[in-house]
Amino acid sequence: MERDTMLIFLIVLLVVAAAAAAAWFLGPPAWRESVTGSVGGFGSRIGRFIESGRAADHPAAGAGGAAATPPPPRFTDGDRAYLNGVWKHVESTFVSNPRVAVDLAHSTASGFFTAHGVAVDGLPEGLDGQEEDTETLRLRLLAIKAWSDREAAR
Repeated sequence: MERDTMLIFLIVLLVVAAAAAAAWFLGPPAWRESVTGSVGGFGSRIGRFIESGRAADHPAAGAGGAAATPPPPRFTDGDRAYLNGVWKHVESTFVSNPRVAVDLAHSTASGFFTAHGVAVDGLPEGLDGQEEDTETLRLRLLAIKAWSDREAAR
């Protein structure tokens, strides 16, 4: 009976030691750093060795640090070609009627990105009913174009 108890105790001790070793070598780096502190003994050297070959921690990574698959592109080549065509039309319209060009740019960008599920909170304002000089309209158009290009590139 005493021999069986000793065997069970030994098995439990080995399981606990294996779990501790697994937590040490396979757990997050912060665990090792908090245990070793700033002393930098043998354990921290092993930890640095393991860390040098480990993939970066990522919340979407699977077991073993496998990289997550990248999300699909937000816009197709056809979508980008459409935007480029719209911007060429807006730029040519600006020459003859800057107010119409700014209004067209704002409404097109707002409609296009909203239809594709992109929030347009950061989209610069279109015309607000005030009389504006050509330079102000040009700057407003450039701001809308810059926002559109930035969102299309994501």
